[in-house]
Amino acid sequence: MSTGAAHWQILIAVLTGALLLALMWAWRRVAGRREMERRIEAARVRSGHVPLEIPTVRGGTNPSGDSVPDTLPEWFIQGKGEHAIVDETPRIRVRYFDGQDRKIECILQVDQLDLQKKIIVGHGELPGDTRRLPLHRIASARIAESGQRFNIDTWVEAVRVARRRRGQA
Repeated sequence: MSTGAAHWQILIAVLTGALLLALMWAWRRVAGRREMERRIEAARVRSGHVPLEIPTVRGGTNPSGDSVPDTLPEWFIQGKGEHAIVDETPRIRVRYFDGQDRKIECILQVDQLDLQKKIIVGHGELPGDTRRLPLHRIASARIAESGQRFNIDTWVEAVRVARRRRGQA
């Protein structure tokens, strides 16, 4: 009778191992697919496509002064000589980790994005409330007015493309 129990234990161990291998294979496949989708989206942004979750402002195709239309290719021009331009100073609700690793949430009006130092400089709702947030410390962000999800990495890449097209990068 002990040999029957030993066979069942071996069978259960083999089935458990096979199930774990199948789960690992499925997990890696899903992770690979997500990574591929992220890379494709980043390549689209680098080529000039601006996803809908990135805030934009309107700009004319015949700009005054020395500025030129910056971010979007001609296929995105939308009637009346205006097209969308990436908003480099959005108002966002940010959750980030401070120096003591506490999670803090605030509404931030972005004043400057430093692409070299990877820092967002902005001011809060109170006078004198200026914050310098490293991009790697930001946990999540949403657009303050609509509450729509805001992808910081995609926005930074879109701003980089916009500046490069204007000749500022």
